[in-house]
Amino acid sequence: MTNVQASSAADASFRWRAADLQDPARYTRWWSDEELAAFEAIANSPAASAHQAADPGPAPVLAPVLQRALDAIRRELQSGLGFVLLRGLPFERWSVDQARMATWAIAHATGVPVTQTAQGARLVDVMDTSRQQASPRQFSTSQELRLHTDPASDLIGLACVNPAAEGGDSVLASSVSVHDALAKQRPDLLALLYEGFHWHRFNEGRKGDAAVCEQRVPVFARNESGGISCRYVRSPIAAGHKEIGQPLTDAQVEALDLFDRLASSPELRIHFRMGPGDIVLVNNMTVMHARTQFTDHPEGQAPRRIFRLWLQGHPGFRDVPPVLNYFNGGECGIPVTGSQAAYDVKSLYADRASGGVANLGLRQ
Repeated sequence: MTNVQASSAADASFRWRAADLQDPARYTRWWSDEELAAFEAIANSPAASAHQAADPGPAPVLAPVLQRALDAIRRELQSGLGFVLLRGLPFERWSVDQARMATWAIAHATGVPVTQTAQGARLVDVMDTSRQQASPRQFSTSQELRLHTDPASDLIGLACVNPAAEGGDSVLASSVSVHDALAKQRPDLLALLYEGFHWHRFNEGRKGDAAVCEQRVPVFARNESGGISCRYVRSPIAAGHKEIGQPLTDAQVEALDLFDRLASSPELRIHFRMGPGDIVLVNNMTVMHARTQFTDHPEGQAPRRIFRLWLQGHPGFRDVPPVLNYFNGGECGIPVTGSQAAYDVKSLYADRASGGVANLGLRQ
């Protein structure tokens, strides 16, 4: 049987539960006046008004005070809780371009921005654009998202430009704690998650790649030091097995269902509302994220808008088993092929194996 022992000392700091983080000060950092002045210089630089939205270009030059702050933040992501909520940037006062440039500076200091689409976008606007798309991706709707990791990065960043009128709260859970709960309750089901699944690429693989990963991509994998990394998005798992004519077994569906229930349980997940200028940085290999369903602002008002970043960790960040980076031959990022993602949300939600529409248990 696959090794289904609980996490080791290598992951002790990532093994948090909701009770450990009742005080938001444990994970929140406010910028100092000196740091804010340095961000003002970046926001008012010529590059802030002369960049491409999907790829703002070279890394902005950081003042020493910002470099020190972001070095400490990177260490927290690498060997602390695995996430940090940054607050205090004046996005309400800045233009969208200025906010984007400040976010871009944080991205480069934290990791290496990688491509999130086959068109090469390294910074993505997360907005509800479902009315303009025949088959929208889940993140570009107002629907609730189940706890997951993003599919092709070591870290992620989410910067709030404008919150929703109602809902859209951020939800986080430690994948290491979910792993250990599974090891305690149902080691037989945890073993199935270690065996992995054939993920659908949704037309975002490399040229010549099959529609579905030939090799199994595990939900959990350990590196040589025993550190546990997680890669979990349920929809491509369900779609992949349906595509190749190997439907998930009852036991596999049970394992995914239990994973979802544990991840969203009040004992393991935390949630908070982000306002303009708030940025959450997440170690994508040890912490999962989600958002609650939201209601957007009326037409004519600024809609909910989040900048999303996918980052590859700097050297030494984390020894991630290459099998978890299935999109791009073991590397982070989506291959730039110019193709359009193919994604039938309605069909996926109708498939029992997908888990249906997410419900994090936070709706009023």
